[in-house]
Parts: sequence; structure tokens; C-alpha cells
Amino acid sequence: MERVTDPQGGETLKVSGGVTICEASDFREALLAALEAAPEVRVDVSGLTGMDLTGLQLLCSAHQSAVRRGKSLHIFDGGNAIFRDTATGAGFQRHTGCPQDRACSCIWVEGER
Repeated sequence: MERVTDPQGGETLKVSGGVTICEASDFREALLAALEAAPEVRVDVSGLTGMDLTGLQLLCSAHQSAVRRGKSLHIFDGGNAIFRDTATGAGFQRHTGCPQDRACSCIWVEGER
């Protein structure tokens, strides 16, 4: 994972390789560090080669943490079929945000990426 700061002060977390239970600790730490460093975080999963439910749950949790802190977290998947198939297969794709997402910014709502 690589963190890149953009000129406007946002952070992009570029994820490559796998995000599974085996990499969960490193992914969690990278997400927390990016959220701590910037008001806007973009998670680029276009280079992802594997993901499981743990990775999806960490993204959801990071988004909820961002919302509680008044920050934003967005996902860019670049059409990555592995990411999309994993999210869809696990039932994460939604038409409306979850009840905890009062700001209507749920990362799983169609069109958000």
C-alpha cells in the first residue's frame, strides 16, 4: 500500500496485491493513518488482486469513522472486477445508504465509485 498526498491536502491510499484476513492489520493501519492525516481520503483499489469479507468490512468501518470525524472517504475501483465481484457477492452493493450513514454518502451505493 502506498499513501500519496495531493496538493489540496487529501490522501490517496493506493492498494495493490491482496486485502484479506492475512493483510487486515496492515490495511487497517494504513486506513487509520490516511484518515488521521487528511480531511479527504481516496482509496484506490484499481490494483487489487484479491479481497475477502475482512477487506470489505475494513472499508465500511473506515468510512463510518470518516463520517463521524467530519471527513470523507471515497473508493476508486477503476473497474476492478475482483473488487466489484467481491463486494457484490458479499451483498455490500446497495441502492440506499446504511442506517448509520445519515449523510447519504455510503461507499456501497451504486455510482459512488
